[in-house]
Amino acid sequence: MKIKAFVCYFLLLGCLSSAAACGGDDEGAPVPPPPAPPEDAGSGNMRVKTRGENLYIAAKMDGERDIVYWFKRCMFNELYTFYRVGIVRNTASEPIRDPSREPEIELNLAFSDNIGPFAVSGYGWCGANHSYKEGQKVRTAYNEWFSVRANDRPVTGDVTLLADSVTVDVVNVILDPSRPLEDGELRDPLCRETVHYRIEGRNIEVSASHLFCNTAPVTIETYYGMQSMFANETQTFTSGGAYTDWTVQSGVSQFLKGDYPEFRRFVERNASAYQSSFLLPGGLGDHGMLGDGDIVFIGNSSAKSYHKLISRKRFENGDRIAWRGVYTWFAEPLADDAGLFCYEGAVAGRRALFLDVRVACSRMLELPSGLDARRFDLLDANGDLRVEASGKSALRLSAGGPGGCVLLFGGEDGAEGE
Repeated sequence: MKIKAFVCYFLLLGCLSSAAACGGDDEGAPVPPPPAPPEDAGSGNMRVKTRGENLYIAAKMDGERDIVYWFKRCMFNELYTFYRVGIVRNTASEPIRDPSREPEIELNLAFSDNIGPFAVSGYGWCGANHSYKEGQKVRTAYNEWFSVRANDRPVTGDVTLLADSVTVDVVNVILDPSRPLEDGELRDPLCRETVHYRIEGRNIEVSASHLFCNTAPVTIETYYGMQSMFANETQTFTSGGAYTDWTVQSGVSQFLKGDYPEFRRFVERNASAYQSSFLLPGGLGDHGMLGDGDIVFIGNSSAKSYHKLISRKRFENGDRIAWRGVYTWFAEPLADDAGLFCYEGAVAGRRALFLDVRVACSRMLELPSGLDARRFDLLDANGDLRVEASGKSALRLSAGGPGGCVLLFGGEDGAEGE
């Protein structure tokens, strides 16, 4: 089977300061109210609503539920990202009419770090939810701009529409805590953070890159890129990690890269749903900036779980880093028994099957409708799991012990399964 690594590259031209535009209020005749926002323009299986800076999205999770997303500026530094993810009961074939509706079940809330911060050696944390020296007064990052596109068309103003995919592009400036304050504020940049979000159904794919533009070299003590704020988790599973079966959250801690070098994915569950956090191969996802003695996963830490991506590395002006990951939510997996855990998601616009065996096995797996077992690409793998087609609609799984993989279906690159 052919392993395909999908790595996103960003062309960044330099570190720029944001400019504030100021204008006075016009005087004269009263301005008539704007027309009502258009309803359900476009086409697709997700309903999108924008009101000011707020972006709301509703999509079918399954036949009984919708998943709803809310993007906005949030955390201490007011960075633009997905703030809330939740579930609304809905048995209709289309998502709910109002994506801004309060969810009945909250799955993710960015009251703390979402896309992770940097710890600068000797000077503390910056970015995400962190204030300068944790004093809750001075920001360590700011959002420079963001833009939204639906079905690859710009979304402007207050609208409600249908779309198959939504993308959000964000540029943040992370400020350097090693530099002196000016008029009570941090002014000097550490790096420019560019984040591309692709929302498709039950998935948010994140492509993040950083261009360092610091005045003097710094040592990044720690960088947690992809983090989870999954709510009320009760158990965690790590594919290729220490927790090869569901582990009660109180028993989840951390493990080292050297002990689990193939780890890239963890799944949490609560009473209502599951959340998968998959760090793709390529860039920082290869864990090249961690030593074998460094922690690669942290769970059950202040209600959060992390992929750790950098430990004690020196950065100077002009250095670049990048990573990609996919968050997937679901209420019911395709399989979750003593030997097999399997669920479906999406990666790079293609349907993805996430497979994990917990013990030695030889078994068959019937595929969901629309997937061809004879044509898939192997994106990631760990352990001793082997997968081959058994006709068009089933896979044969065999393993001598725990193992997992991610298979991509559809697209012109699909290769014959082996």
